Amino acid sequence: MNKFEEARINAGITVTELSREAKISRSTIDKMEKDEPVKAELAVRACKVLSQRFDHEVTYQSLDIKVIS
Repeated sequence: MNKFEEARINAGITVTELSREAKISRSTIDKMEKDEPVKAELAVRACKVLSQRFDHEVTYQSLDIKVIS
């Protein structure tokens, strides 16, 4: 389990909920959880949703999400 997946679970949000709220595909979330690179814009969207759940800012850098520049 990587930092991103751990954060998602600790936030109490499922992959389906995160996908819907962040407006990104489930496959993109799966990639992030498998340490595969995704577009930075999509990682930012996921982190914004997690930030709202945690009530503090979470960044893709802090979760070690690999991004495509």
